[in-house]
Amino acid sequence: MQPWMLRAPAYDLSPADEEACQAALGVKTAALLPEALPRWVFLRWLAEQGFLLHGSPVNDLKELHPADKAYRQPDEFSNTIGVYAASDGIWAMMYALRNPQTTQMSDMCLRLREEGQWSEMLYFMSLAPRQGQVNRAEELLTRGSVYVLSREGFQSSPPYHHSGLGEVQESHWVSPSPVRPLFTVPVQPADFPLPVRLHDRATVDARCRADPWGFPWLTAHPGWMRKNDL
Repeated sequence: MQPWMLRAPAYDLSPADEEACQAALGVKTAALLPEALPRWVFLRWLAEQGFLLHGSPVNDLKELHPADKAYRQPDEFSNTIGVYAASDGIWAMMYALRNPQTTQMSDMCLRLREEGQWSEMLYFMSLAPRQGQVNRAEELLTRGSVYVLSREGFQSSPPYHHSGLGEVQESHWVSPSPVRPLFTVPVQPADFPLPVRLHDRATVDARCRADPWGFPWLTAHPGWMRKNDL
């Protein structure tokens, strides 16, 4: 396991927390959640109930449509044209919190196969500014929404061999058809529970072309990224 791989903070869901999550799901609004309950914990709980999550900085989407673009990922599944969603709340939050000044996000949410067992979920998030000098990653974060979806019509990413990491399982799901959200969970930068890095897009693009499986392309010059706590 690499030092740049991050774990979710420890959090034990209390009976009161569970009751609050059930109540919020029952009326399909996060407004009922107590202020002290982290939003990523509620999103994780929703994923455990079988829901999928789609993050976006756009807050009023009524229907999600397949993105017709080239993803340029090394594994076949991640190049599928469709509506993407995650069975993990933190990963969905990454996509909800990017502001328009972010020109690229380098991210990871997966489990590693180690000694015949899957690891806990591991994360990485780094952002590149569109232009100008950015000193802290929080400058590239904004308020957004995590859309809660049914799994109907979605296909999950199969485990695959990553040349740099070994056998991995991403919490990736994709639907070839448009999807209507069940409800949304508003999130803000302070809700994100992990450190975020900054990077230069041109540097990452060049390293990606040279070594498509080298994610997150840190080894050549370990100091080129600055780790910033939110």
